[in-house]
Formats: sequence, C-alpha cells, structure tokens
Amino acid sequence: MLWIDIKYANLLSQKLEKFKVKNNNPYTATFRCPLCGDSQKNRNKTRGYFFIQYNKLRMKCHNCGQSYSLKNFLKLLDKNLFDQYTIESFGVSANTEPVVPEIPKFDEPVKMTILNQILDPVNSLDETHPARVYCNSRKLPESALKEIFYIDDVSKIGQLKESYKEKIVGTEARIVLPFYNRKGVLVGVTMRALDDHPLRYISIRLNNDEPMIFNYDKVDFTKQVYCVEGPFDSFFLPNCVAVGGSDMKTIRKLLPKNTIYVFDNQPRNTEIVKLVRAQVLSGFRVCIFPEKNEYKDINDMVLAGLDVEKVIYTNSYQGLEAQLKFEEWRKV
Repeated sequence: MLWIDIKYANLLSQKLEKFKVKNNNPYTATFRCPLCGDSQKNRNKTRGYFFIQYNKLRMKCHNCGQSYSLKNFLKLLDKNLFDQYTIESFGVSANTEPVVPEIPKFDEPVKMTILNQILDPVNSLDETHPARVYCNSRKLPESALKEIFYIDDVSKIGQLKESYKEKIVGTEARIVLPFYNRKGVLVGVTMRALDDHPLRYISIRLNNDEPMIFNYDKVDFTKQVYCVEGPFDSFFLPNCVAVGGSDMKTIRKLLPKNTIYVFDNQPRNTEIVKLVRAQVLSGFRVCIFPEKNEYKDINDMVLAGLDVEKVIYTNSYQGLEAQLKFEEWRKV
C-alpha cells in the first residue's frame, strides 16, 4: 500500500542527506543520492528523489541514473527497515522468505517501458529546475506536470526506435510529451526545446499507422470534447485532445461529431486558415475567435487571465453560421 511506502521513505530519511519532502499529494521527496554520492562540486545538489509510479514509491537519481523500488532501496541502505517493511507490507519476515525480484505490474497496458529509464516527470523535479520553470512560466496546471517529462540529452530518445538513432544529432535538454493510442500504447513523442533552439519541436513516430493524438488515451467521448493544435494548449481545457495538421483529416473519423475544434487565432497564417476552412466546410463545429480577441493562441489567453473555456464555447459555430464567421475572421 502506498501509505506504507511513504511511511518507510520518511523513516529512511534520517540516512538521506538533505532529505526534503517537496509535495505530499502526490508524494515526492528529494535527497542527495547515497549510491553515487551525488555532486562532489556542489554539496547542496539533491538529485536523488522519491516519486509515485503505479501506486508504489520508487527512487531514482538524476546523477547516476540508478532506479529502485522502495523495497529494494531499503534493502541496500537499511536491513532493519527492510525487514520491518517486508513484514508490514506482506506479512512475512524477510529472513525466512526468499526475496523475489520485483516484476512491475501495471493497471493498464504498459506505457513507459524504456521511457522510465531516460525520462523524468516534471512534477518530480525541483522548483528551480529549468523544465519546471518553463512549465510554470506558461501557467500550466500542477496536474499537468505528471504528464510532461524531461530529458537531459535529446539523443537518448533514439533508444525508442532504431531508425532515429542517427537522425537525432543534438544533445540539448528538452521537454517530452508522450502520445498514446486508446489502448495506452505509446505511438510517439514530441520534444520541445527549453530555449531559443532553431528547431523548437522534434517529433518521432513509433508507429506510422497510428495518428499522433495527445491525450487520446484519456479523453471521455460521452462528454464535450475539445480538439486543439498543441499539447500544451490541451491542458487548459477539460476533456481535450491535441493534434497536428497532418493528422487532422484522420481525427475527424475518430472523435465525436460534436467535438469543438480550436485552432490558433492567426487569420493571416495561410496554413491555419486552410485548416480552419477545411473543418468548417466539412460541417464540424469550429471556434472562430472574435476580432476583438488579439491573442494568438490559448496559452496567451490564459496568461492574459481570460476564461478560455467560456471564450471558446461561446464563439463556436457550425454550418452556414460557421462559414459566415470564418469569412469575417480570415484576413489572407
């Protein structure tokens, strides 16, 4: 049970230098990694951390990359605590029962696989970490940070697919957004630069037969569905998916008929105008922003303090009305 894991993580904290609980819900804590000694140049670095995965506590170190279940981490550091944990969790003594190697059990189809080894969820990072600072600067909700990941070297993502190993030549750090199908199987990732890199986004597909639809595994078709262009924008609307232009034709067949499609508010951008026109002429419900709305996308509206869901819902049109509003909006 998770509460037992948290209890023993806190008990072990006496042996963990600079241990600090960063968040109680969901539980995360940081400390100097006792396995590698952490940074020798900066004694304040705390690159070991506890985080929740599949309702169990795990340890990982940003410095050496080692990762253990709490049970096996206790076994390495404190035999007495390990014995107590085993008895309290399983009702048996670690001295009389053999320790069976832990096999991950998943409540849903495996999503992470190798991602566990090369990515860190942003909500596990320190508040001053560049990835977390970037997400906070965009006012992303705290709940979104467990869905967004950080990779310290973009070339590591080549481990996901052999054909990409030679194509990804950079080594910069990036934010990673995973895409899953309805069954929870990873179909691709998009990686966003943290600085003014000339290539802001890098996307890789693991399955060319599957569309890249962000949040597709979680969207509830029985409720109002929104569809936006960028994954970051999707976090600001309830029950929302995000899809790029190349997958827009495919997604029409996969989402409910009453889905509201929301594109960037850029009436002078020929590509966006084409996308909006195609959805309008196909009879779908589309958000056409009013002329007085000067913001170019959902994130800008959020930063300006607007009620984005209200703005979008009250400016969504279909059929002939959508065609008329579109002609008023476009300026190309």
